[in-house]
Amino acid sequence: MIMLGVERANSLDSPTSAPSEATQKDARNFEAIVESAMMEGTNSLPGASPPGNLFPAGPFSQIKPVSTAPLKHAALAYSQQADIKRETKGMSDWEKYKEDQLLRNPGGKNYNLDEKKVSEDSSRQKSFLERVGKDISDVFGNVKNFFMNLFTGSKILYRDQNNEIKEGTQKGLVGSVVDFFKDIGSALSFGLWRPSGEKEPQGFGERLAYSFSKLKDAIAMDIVGGVSGSINHMGKNLVLAGWNLIEVLPDATIGNFEAGRKLTTTIFDDGQVMIEYLTDVAPTGDAWLRVHAGSLKNMKLPLLYNIDMPERNLDDVRWQYVRNTPFRKTIETIGALLADAASIGLLGQTVFSGKADNRHQEMLLR
Repeated sequence: MIMLGVERANSLDSPTSAPSEATQKDARNFEAIVESAMMEGTNSLPGASPPGNLFPAGPFSQIKPVSTAPLKHAALAYSQQADIKRETKGMSDWEKYKEDQLLRNPGGKNYNLDEKKVSEDSSRQKSFLERVGKDISDVFGNVKNFFMNLFTGSKILYRDQNNEIKEGTQKGLVGSVVDFFKDIGSALSFGLWRPSGEKEPQGFGERLAYSFSKLKDAIAMDIVGGVSGSINHMGKNLVLAGWNLIEVLPDATIGNFEAGRKLTTTIFDDGQVMIEYLTDVAPTGDAWLRVHAGSLKNMKLPLLYNIDMPERNLDDVRWQYVRNTPFRKTIETIGALLADAASIGLLGQTVFSGKADNRHQEMLLR
């Protein structure tokens, strides 16, 4: 009896019942998951068929082997998450800014917006048809975005707080005009007409505040941010379409050599980022709106409001699709202020020029 007990005890320690080396490797970062899976009896999962009993009927017949399926799924999920983190780990503020800009519109050489992928594998670019085909596709992609921004608004990609690539929508011109009349109607009716489905305000004070809020949305969000912003986006799409078309020539010539491909990618990717920047900081551009935003509720003035903003802000669409790093805040603030100065200077020249022309006409009439 003693020997039988020893043999049965040794059989529990035998390699037959122990997890394989591959399983142990998959699970080395999942000790907690392993313990949880063993306690819950994961061999009851659908499709899991335990091997035959290793022991005759008796006390040990109730022992069931643990399925390794959950460990493999957990390992796969961990691997995918690790890949996502590796994509953005150690990125500088400039690299984050560049990626954010290249995710917005077609054009980036390693950016496949249709598949929501950013690839560092440049092997496909060795093919002449792949290179030129990508450029032509980007031209049509930006032309498509032009018409989308004319009506309902184009789709853009961005990195969320988990560094995953997600899809967002910009406001379109026609859609912004429709929203303007909806907000005006809601404001003038003091909340009796609410096409957006908000909760009905109660009492005179709530209705007055609701009306004021809708008037502010109609002017700031629908006219300035919507109508003017969509016109800005449409102009950007046309410029980018031309930029992508120009890229066809170097891709078809020096792009046949590795050095030429790298040079072309650098010039045209950085050029696209510059186009995005210049149109963003122009009056009514996305960056211009962020820089000039303020908050009466929090008593924060324009410039300071954006500077104090965290890198991630999911509550306001103006910051929702960007990583508002210190680098982005700096260059956008400088660019927006320079755009203001240029606009004031241009307006002043126009006014004074108009007055001078009037005086000149008066002198000729005399």
